[in-house]
Amino acid sequence: MKIARGLWGQARQSFGATSRRKNKWAKTQFVPDGENIGRTQAVPNEEVPAVFTFYKMPPAGILLGLDETFDTLPSWTMAVIADSGRQEQFERKYGFKPAVGFRHQPQEFGQLLLKIGYGQALTHLDCQDFEAICVPYILGTKPNISWLVGTNMQEPEALPDFGYSSRTKAFGTTELLYIISDIKLWANTFMPWYHAVVGRVQGRDKVRDVLDKLANTNTSIDNSPTN
Repeated sequence: MKIARGLWGQARQSFGATSRRKNKWAKTQFVPDGENIGRTQAVPNEEVPAVFTFYKMPPAGILLGLDETFDTLPSWTMAVIADSGRQEQFERKYGFKPAVGFRHQPQEFGQLLLKIGYGQALTHLDCQDFEAICVPYILGTKPNISWLVGTNMQEPEALPDFGYSSRTKAFGTTELLYIISDIKLWANTFMPWYHAVVGRVQGRDKVRDVLDKLANTNTSIDNSPTN
């Protein structure tokens, strides 16, 4: 909810995203003038050049061999997906550059990725198959979200036919295996692939059992989990 309303609220309203709330979106928004503080303009949703904001970050700390207390969140950077055509039309019609609205929420964004990733892993595995190391971070009892989430290193590609994409993979050895979910939000854009380390499997027999379950997916023991 915090991401849907705080980080993406203006964009979701502008592009008519569905909502669980019974009341429909208001038909207009008051858009601030980015160069004149205090000036606003009522604008129909379909004309508001809102942006979808997201984060870029290093690979998950656990995959880099970092201590669980080493927090890379201060190095996360923000990026946006914008509709340049709508922006140009707005400026021609209303005569000013609009200010975009969103709330900076990197911690909650990381928790969102872990929640999605945990659900993705459970489409292939049962709860008892792995230690769900992500749960304390999802619940907020452990704060360093950057230890388990990160951005894949490959150049992001757009997947035109998909609204989102996710997949499960494993990384490790025959004695210790990490369960990782790759997640691409707004997959038809150039938003990066994220990874969420959701679980851990220890012991040769347990690792073998998990890999047997994953044999019919694109999952394997991988020596380069962040590529």
